[in-house]
Amino acid sequence: MSKSKWQRQLKSYDRRLLEGQSANEEQETDYPLGWYFARFSEDLVPGQVVPVEFMSHQFALFRGKNGRVGMIDSQCCHMGADLARCGTVVEDRIKCGYHAWEFRTDGGCAVIPGLDQSKIPPRAGQRSIPVHEHAGNIWFWYGPEPSGEFTEVPYADSSRYLNLKGQVYIAHGKLLPVAEHVSDIYHFPNAHRGTGRLEYAVLVNKEDRLEYQLRPADEASRNKVQRWFKPFAFIEMIGPSAAIYRTQKDATVDRSGPMLTIVLGGTPIRDDLTIFTWRVVVRKIGPGPLFAPLNHALARMMWLTVRRNAYADMDVLKWLRMPEKTLWVKPDGPSVREFRSFFNRGIVPGWRFGNAMPEEASTASA
Repeated sequence: MSKSKWQRQLKSYDRRLLEGQSANEEQETDYPLGWYFARFSEDLVPGQVVPVEFMSHQFALFRGKNGRVGMIDSQCCHMGADLARCGTVVEDRIKCGYHAWEFRTDGGCAVIPGLDQSKIPPRAGQRSIPVHEHAGNIWFWYGPEPSGEFTEVPYADSSRYLNLKGQVYIAHGKLLPVAEHVSDIYHFPNAHRGTGRLEYAVLVNKEDRLEYQLRPADEASRNKVQRWFKPFAFIEMIGPSAAIYRTQKDATVDRSGPMLTIVLGGTPIRDDLTIFTWRVVVRKIGPGPLFAPLNHALARMMWLTVRRNAYADMDVLKWLRMPEKTLWVKPDGPSVREFRSFFNRGIVPGWRFGNAMPEEASTASA
């Protein structure tokens, strides 16, 4: 049987994520509020619609002909057609394949065939999720509106840098154990073949911010920590499970112009299915066509290095599950516990897409 047009547009990871997908939406896990990775920008071209599922809720993610991205409920408010599977893009709107209703990126209904625009019912519309596209990634907001501030990588689209998309991986478990991996120093000697000792120095851990520095624990470890990276890095969480990882020359924090920046993202699909991704931003050696071969060679080398490190953890992360009670030991250090305090601080029990903020939570945050 030949594949439909929307199926042919899907990436291999899309097909794997849609396997066994239920038509019912039931979210059991509470997730922290914040910005989450949705898709690489390169994987959503103008005029394309793809079915996506996040936090056990199903959406149509589409890009209008004008380039603008929309993410709306996949079930049409009219008679229930799946907009992500039968919808097509018309100008900057998504058109239902059943009765040809058209919806804007904000979810509002713009066209109902046979009905004057002024007569469109007020309830004719789809829930729309705020999205933000920056530096090659599409992000969505999970939480009450207005959406929170988005932390950008200001140099990512600069002509002085090359920005390369990475890969999407699928983990058969919950979000937290995958997300906290970035703060786990205890696994470096084993998984990444380091011989020195590392430590995390927490710079900020309050409200929706967590920033820390990865550095050698002693002078003897300065050149022995990781096989592929220098022992200094600055990590800034830009979402509950999204981070900017900047390599550093030394203990001085440099946000503006590191040689290598890795943008990491993790997103729950369903309660037992999580994706995690990365992309790299590499500073060029020099400007102009003369340096182009060297710039691309360096960026490719960095890309391969990041992928190698990702693969080093792959078999663990793909099947990682939280034990009923964590058995802490001294070599764990405080870094994972610091991350968990940040992660859990953003959870509003019972909040779901489309819900109002519970009164007690909104009072507590006031």
